[in-house]
Amino acid sequence: MKTRIIKVPIMGSNAYLLKGKGGLILVDTGQKGGTAKVKKALTDLGEEITDIDLIIITHVHYDHVGSLAQIKKESSAEVMVHEAEGALLRSGSCGFPKGTMAFSKALSCMANRLMDDSFEPVEPDIEIDESFDLEEFGLDGKVVHTPGHTEGSLSVILGNGNCIVGDTLFNVLPRSVYPPFANNESRLEESWRKISEYDCRRYYPGHGRVINRDKFEKSFKRLI
Repeated sequence: MKTRIIKVPIMGSNAYLLKGKGGLILVDTGQKGGTAKVKKALTDLGEEITDIDLIIITHVHYDHVGSLAQIKKESSAEVMVHEAEGALLRSGSCGFPKGTMAFSKALSCMANRLMDDSFEPVEPDIEIDESFDLEEFGLDGKVVHTPGHTEGSLSVILGNGNCIVGDTLFNVLPRSVYPPFANNESRLEESWRKISEYDCRRYYPGHGRVINRDKFEKSFKRLI
């Protein structure tokens, strides 16, 4: 059975349900108040919130973990995060990433002064380093470390040629999928190289629509 990917838009951020041959995984949880949308998506799948086996956090930003505490409580699912961001998840605060473009640099500066980046703290169950095989959770795929947007950013590479990339790619600009925000652009470039080596056909970002291989390759060529 191929892994199904169900996009769950939650107030500007995307969460994804992954249903494989023997497991159900949620990637990110969106902002606070997104639990009902996740439940609706699960109902459409013929599943319940208690059927979620694992919640993968691509990175610890409030718009990706805002609903995590509630969903973890109701599902009893294990939570996975990169070890570089486990402390952030426990603290309930994350900060706003640096801008990579003129407009986003100004926005980042303003956001760090004015925006509330807090969320309900969560104790992670699994903290990974470079990679993690999802076979034990019933899916054909693995989680890989793709830093740059944040130090502990993660991507999910699936065996069917799809990739869940969090904010390592953004699909909000017409000609590029380069993130407007990233704390370390040199490491981001390395992560793009890593992702490109898997030769995936589709990329599922934390913001915007699904990205095809052609758009990613064109953005990658401009980057290098």
